[in-house]
Amino acid sequence: MLSPLRHAPSKQHHDPAEGLPVNEAINRLLTELAVGDDVTKKWPKADLLLALGFPTAARNTLCKWHWKEKDTATLAEVFELVISSDEDTRPGYLVSRLLDFRNVGRKCVLDVIHHMSGLDFGPNCNLLWKARHQRFLYAHRLKGAGEGKWSFPLTKQGRLMARSCFQTKKS
Repeated sequence: MLSPLRHAPSKQHHDPAEGLPVNEAINRLLTELAVGDDVTKKWPKADLLLALGFPTAARNTLCKWHWKEKDTATLAEVFELVISSDEDTRPGYLVSRLLDFRNVGRKCVLDVIHHMSGLDFGPNCNLLWKARHQRFLYAHRLKGAGEGKWSFPLTKQGRLMARSCFQTKKS
């Protein structure tokens, strides 16, 4: 079964199940995320990735290849893909499993981090995301999870591109 939010947000697309514009359906999902405040709750994978700001190519790669055997994903799984809890042996290196996928590059990762940093996941989930985001802010380089993967420097411009919106929120 295809997800009702399979299209990019647009005023012309509607959720066929409920007749809602996609933007309204995304806002409803984000509200449910914040109210539920549970990183282990399962969500339809394509809907979750769309609401979290993943570009179409990255969503397709994750849904059709990485999570092809399942219909749902959790916030914890997405957090782990974007900013991994794995530690690199070199100081200042941060691991992002998202970089291991086809059609995903550093701009995509920085865009996703920026978008997710502006979302409200609920008090407990925000703490978990903020901890990962702090690791991002103090890292010098970002790389994929595999051995021998190329890394790229996290410049001041890159950090500004994925700056934290937590600083403007009253949490």
